[in-house]
Amino acid sequence: MGNPGSCGIGGVIRDASGGMVQAFASYVGLGSNNKAELLALLYGLRRFISWWNRGRCGVWYLEDFWEEIVELACTVRCRFQHVYREGNRAADWLAKAGALGSEWVLSSSDNLPRVLRGLIRLDSLGFPSLRC
Repeated sequence: MGNPGSCGIGGVIRDASGGMVQAFASYVGLGSNNKAELLALLYGLRRFISWWNRGRCGVWYLEDFWEEIVELACTVRCRFQHVYREGNRAADWLAKAGALGSEWVLSSSDNLPRVLRGLIRLDSLGFPSLRC
């Protein structure tokens, strides 16, 4: 997992209150941290476009949010903002799991490894994380 080295991607799709909707991790081969960042973004955008093309997100309790997103999509500009790994420890943990060969797409927090469940909970509560 050096740079360059073994690459993994990971991410957490959350609802409005910070709860997990879906978590993913995947090994993406050898490369740099930049490769991993771009591939994670690509995965997330593909997920969004899949929902967009179907006209629904497929998660019943998020459909109201989805309908509002569809209504607003033509009136807003998209803005991307970098978040350091301290701001999303769960995604960082998933990316490391992916780099080690894990392949996950999980839609229930019941199936998450205990450590990951705790990180998602701490992130959703806004607990700070410091880089040492």
